[in-house]
Amino acid sequence: MQLGIDIGGTHTDGVLLDQNNQLLKHNKLPTQPQDLTKTILTSCQQLTSNLTTKQLDRLVLSTTLATNLIVKEEYRAAGLLLIPGPGLNPDWYSYSPHAKILSGSIDHRGREVKSIDEAEIKQAIAGFIKNEVLNIGICGKFSTRNPEHELKIKEIIEDDFSEVENITLSHKLSGKLNYPRRVATTYLNTGVQTEQNRFISDIQTGLNKLNLEAPVYILKADGGTMSLQEAKNAPIKSINSGPAASIMGIFGLTEPSETSLGLDIGGTTTDISLFIGQEPIFKPKGITINDYKTSVRGLYNQSIGAGGDSLIQIKNGNLKIGPQRKGPAAAFGGPAPTPTDALVILGLTNSGDKEKATASLKPLAEEMNLSIQKLADRIITEFCSQIQNKINQMLTKLNNQPVYTINKLLTNNRIRPTKITGIGGPAKAIIPKLADRLNLNYEVPNYSPVANAIGAALARTTRECTLYADTSRDYYNIPELGIEEKITAEFNLKKAERIAKQKLKANLKNQTPEIEITNNQAFNLVRGFNTTGQIIEVTAQVKPGRRKLNAN
Repeated sequence: MQLGIDIGGTHTDGVLLDQNNQLLKHNKLPTQPQDLTKTILTSCQQLTSNLTTKQLDRLVLSTTLATNLIVKEEYRAAGLLLIPGPGLNPDWYSYSPHAKILSGSIDHRGREVKSIDEAEIKQAIAGFIKNEVLNIGICGKFSTRNPEHELKIKEIIEDDFSEVENITLSHKLSGKLNYPRRVATTYLNTGVQTEQNRFISDIQTGLNKLNLEAPVYILKADGGTMSLQEAKNAPIKSINSGPAASIMGIFGLTEPSETSLGLDIGGTTTDISLFIGQEPIFKPKGITINDYKTSVRGLYNQSIGAGGDSLIQIKNGNLKIGPQRKGPAAAFGGPAPTPTDALVILGLTNSGDKEKATASLKPLAEEMNLSIQKLADRIITEFCSQIQNKINQMLTKLNNQPVYTINKLLTNNRIRPTKITGIGGPAKAIIPKLADRLNLNYEVPNYSPVANAIGAALARTTRECTLYADTSRDYYNIPELGIEEKITAEFNLKKAERIAKQKLKANLKNQTPEIEITNNQAFNLVRGFNTTGQIIEVTAQVKPGRRKLNAN
């Protein structure tokens, strides 16, 4: 059996599935932002009350912790040790006020051009510690080709600076080039690591008290899972975990065989995704969060700050919905009017106290000189209009740039959705109205209020690695896995593909996923009209797949 728990900004949803992916139990609890662990453990306790410890195979968590820390800029101060080498403006990459540009460089083939200065490094670290900056990220421009400098700096820190709490090595986060993205990713990973590690430790302690011994995984931005150890080392990979859960939930509950929009209408936000055929749109170079372009591969989504519990105000005579949220809807005991209250008044939902909803909207209705009924109708119209505008902006942008799905680059494709699939609490009331405005078919599947938790429970492990080989220098390395080995001059592209698959599969230990090659290239090194070797680069990944909820 497997548990899936999605920790949203408003509610935490949980599901228990059996070995055949049938839904046995589900729950929905208010999220306690100041004590996420308590919310998760309460959900676990309710769902597993009749289970023995050995009946549970795994628990998958979708968490907004890292995302919220970054968006709200509440992460820890991060010290950056950057080794960009010559030719780049270091000001472009100094995301942190605590950044130090170090001497030393590695070239594009992984050769050391200039060694690092140990005294300079120690001086920089001592300065960080003096300013109480105890989390440090290290990023060399070509460390994916040769991580020697990053590893040496890490060794210096561990040997001489026990005060440092966490160290991030950029080559462990991504094996691909693009220095600006790698610096940003290293910076954010370093900043959120302390809180992520505390969260994971609290979860492990709480689960032990509940005698739940199943392995725990965190949902990543690409819709796959990672172990708790990987989540400790690379918390940045869990950004956009919530939107990924909604996309995987739609995957698990429907058959998106046509070009379709996915909408997850939550309490605070609405997340919009896009499916082409049976595949979601993908960001292979990396997703952007809070204007930081990262190297974190992820599923494409757009969010707006309007949900079922968003605050409704009147600004300059016009309705304003969101992005603030004061609490639950007034119909459920909350302090302020929300779109959910409008749904209650219009009879579009069977739950909630209509008198409380009416009382919350009355002052706004009087100010706008409207009846309560007409105001409620206008609120829903405005809510749908905000979502529609965001969808139109998204489609315009996507139709003017290269678009990727998980498996391929789409070219010359004009994206024209024919359907909307909606999930989330208000979906049954909102999606039909929105579909009518957009002239699209629609679907609101069963269990849509807990679709994100279902998506988490059904998610598979995903992993990617990049093998870089230089036959003239007799070596290859796989930076994400910390592997560097000698090779002979006979090493070729075919051998590189085989080794990349083998090493990735071995890293996944007891799992037996299908591994595929997504990138392979080789070019000759020529000197004096003679070929002296080859540069080979291969990317291997766990083949993306999906599992469906068994409705029988």
